[in-house]
Amino acid sequence: MGRFGVLRRVRKLRAFTVAALVLAAPLAAASDADWKLEKDKDGIQIYSRAVPGWQIHEVRGVTRIAARLSSVAAVVTDVAAIPELTDVVAHSEVEHRDSDTRYRVYSMMKMPWPVSNRDILNERMIAQDPATLAVTVTDTATQDLMPLKPDLVRIVKSRQQWTLTPTADGGVLVETRLLSDPAGPMPTSLINAMSVSTPFKTLSKLKELVQRPAYRQATLPFVKEAAPGP
Repeated sequence: MGRFGVLRRVRKLRAFTVAALVLAAPLAAASDADWKLEKDKDGIQIYSRAVPGWQIHEVRGVTRIAARLSSVAAVVTDVAAIPELTDVVAHSEVEHRDSDTRYRVYSMMKMPWPVSNRDILNERMIAQDPATLAVTVTDTATQDLMPLKPDLVRIVKSRQQWTLTPTADGGVLVETRLLSDPAGPMPTSLINAMSVSTPFKTLSKLKELVQRPAYRQATLPFVKEAAPGP
């Protein structure tokens, strides 16, 4: 790689790091005691909380799934499955890949009329805690890494994190958190409705998808399963 190629990569990494820190700061400032339960149905809980400096609330979804850790991680990290997992996403693809655990994901979102459709380019990072074996999948919106597309509003302030924690009974505790600025005017009624319905539908769909043979039998090079109990 030439000098200019290295400089471009450094600038991109610096831009991503700044964006991640900007989004992480308000998340750290909010207290876990601030969550308000919005919906509790079918073993899925949806919470929301205000975040300092943001008009949009952060959303948190929690559920337990009777499946292998690799099976759940395989669904969450399958870019091709994002439109099925999240009904507002019409199309997703890997825009650039550094490794199995770091790559950029482009997604286009279809919004109900008269709201303009959105798109987003996320930097995805996947990690597994060596002690707890919990897998985290973090998507952070990027800026200036892809030209804007006609008729689409680019979301540049967004962070979603999945935490998949294996449980003693052989299942997985799933938590997803999302803080996202829609990047333009959007009816409050639509934002409030989507902040509850979208994560609830996503977790419901996740429970369904992990039972498909392709995911149920999946193995991932970056996921270590817990040792079977005695």
